[in-house]
Amino acid sequence: MYVRMTFFNVKPGNMDELRNVYVNKVIPAHKSHKGIRFIHLLECTDGADEGISVTAWDTKGDLDAYEKSGDYQRILEKFAEMFQGTPVLKSYEVTASSEPMILRIF
Repeated sequence: MYVRMTFFNVKPGNMDELRNVYVNKVIPAHKSHKGIRFIHLLECTDGADEGISVTAWDTKGDLDAYEKSGDYQRILEKFAEMFQGTPVLKSYEVTASSEPMILRIF
């Protein structure tokens, strides 16, 4: 399984609007992609304007196909006026988990 995390800060007072766009636009946009396991929005309990978007993918191929689709850039554009600074994207391979995992066969 592969996980992508986008770390971001929003301008003060914009988290409610960001959450609304995330629920109504971002989550539905991911449902059409092959291999999506989940999509979560995390809001920092220590800093009201910090957040992380997390997506998980079955295979590296599924993640690569998503990256090539251009959807990530289109999604980022929906938040351009809400972000404070530039979001940071990082990708990870899940190598240990308390949950059953798909074996790395790809």
